[in-house]
Amino acid sequence: MSFEVYRPRSTRDNMVALTKHHIRLGGKLAEKLGSGRVEVAYDKETGKLRIRGVKEGGMLLNKNKIGARGIFSFFNIEDKKGNYRADYDEKTKVVYVYLHPAD
Repeated sequence: MSFEVYRPRSTRDNMVALTKHHIRLGGKLAEKLGSGRVEVAYDKETGKLRIRGVKEGGMLLNKNKIGARGIFSFFNIEDKKGNYRADYDEKTKVVYVYLHPAD
């Protein structure tokens, strides 16, 4: 007899939430950035946020959250509250957030 073990995997592993005041990353995504400070950029054409860890400057990543009121206002994405799919690029060590509602 051969048993296969079920190992639950969080469906939120690759999700990022945009709330009224914060960008909240899943714990595993935040760990992969490897820094307590991040740089956030936005590509209007593709509707993607880019989040990457930086050694100096940037914004504080505190308990997987980034204070983002200024970011939302600057990029004119105040209306994008919700959960979004995200991918981590191992090569560039960057999280890409797709600002289309998650399923």
